[in-house]
Amino acid sequence: MKKTLTAVAMGLALLLALSPAHAQNVASQKAYFGAGTTEILPPAGNPILQGHIKTSGVGDLLIGVSLECALWTATSTRATKGGEVATSSSRAAVNVTVRVDGAEATPGQVVYCDRLQQVNLQFTSLDTVNITQDAILLQIFLKTKNANHFNFYKTNPGSGVHFVEVFADSFVETTGDEVVVNNTRAVVGKRTLVIEEYNNP
Repeated sequence: MKKTLTAVAMGLALLLALSPAHAQNVASQKAYFGAGTTEILPPAGNPILQGHIKTSGVGDLLIGVSLECALWTATSTRATKGGEVATSSSRAAVNVTVRVDGAEATPGQVVYCDRLQQVNLQFTSLDTVNITQDAILLQIFLKTKNANHFNFYKTNPGSGVHFVEVFADSFVETTGDEVVVNNTRAVVGKRTLVIEEYNNP
């Protein structure tokens, strides 16, 4: 029985010793590194990364955000012989905003990727017989992925522990049929967040 009580007492002592140390580590860190790997389809303005950092009374925050950005765009254009110009367009984009303790970091919203795909098609022919019986269908699909980085900053956030959040949203706009609508997307892939304190002169 004494051995059991001794073991419990040692366990409690160890827990009490570790808890303040863990809190001290969070409060005293001068840099933060975080990452995410789950694909977000589509980003809808929610936080995709977040972290804490402690600053002194004279320090500024430098916040680096890197992420993979995937865009799908498609056009489907049908032109009738002798008819007017047919148009189809598809646009997809990903924007990122950083907030420190709820306040927007400079320079505000940043475009990490943006593509507009548009096709104008007209079918002309010297044949004036049965002019409405022929047509051309042109379908184009593009799928790309690239990684981009941008540095945000927050001047004079004050001393103490600060909460940094990274938000991503998407922009999707189409004109055309279901092929265009179903194949226009914006995706956020792997991403990292680095927060550092700088004494900017």
